[in-house]
Amino acid sequence: MVHSEKIVRSGAGEDGPRSRIVAAARGLFMTRGFVRVTADDIAAELGISKATLYKAFSSKEEMLGAAVREVLNEMLARVERLIGDDSLGFVEKMVALFTFLGTRLSQFGPLFIRDIQKSAPRIWKEIDEFRRDKIFRNFKVILEAGRREGFFREDVDLDLLLQMFISLIQEFVNPAAILRSGRSPAATFESVIKVFFQGILTDKGRLDFSARTPALFEPRKEGVS
Repeated sequence: MVHSEKIVRSGAGEDGPRSRIVAAARGLFMTRGFVRVTADDIAAELGISKATLYKAFSSKEEMLGAAVREVLNEMLARVERLIGDDSLGFVEKMVALFTFLGTRLSQFGPLFIRDIQKSAPRIWKEIDEFRRDKIFRNFKVILEAGRREGFFREDVDLDLLLQMFISLIQEFVNPAAILRSGRSPAATFESVIKVFFQGILTDKGRLDFSARTPALFEPRKEGVS
């Protein structure tokens, strides 16, 4: 299982003024976007001076980085708890994982994501590396469990499958594609999941998943006139 030591050490979850600033900046960035929020806005939200703000952080981008790492840390912790929960079966874990990730993605508007990519590329690179190196590696653990339990077709190579899944997410769950489509990040993610998994689930897998998430994993209607 992949752990989050590097991200934990990057500044999320600290006590004192920094943690208060991160919480305020995170709320403002998520609702207004990165570009539209100023240091004055964050200082006003906290009732402190901008000078006090810059004693804790050297720049607005540094505040963004701390806020983003906090979100990523929370996501990874939740994903790892789900994977390690032996009280849940494979289907329950997958449904819980997709529900959680879809909910979290719904908090990120396309303009906020675009702001990060265009105005804070270093932070965007960190997000991209995180989802590839942390979330997707944990995702492979779930796929391997699903194959053992007979939910995925035996003729599918899991390493290739994972690379295909990563490519789909990177292609479609990104600022440019989301803005072009007009769909939210969460809706885009749901569509990718639906198309991708319909092709690799066994009949047993489709039936079990459709029983729990009928809108996402309904059985395919093949050969119906």
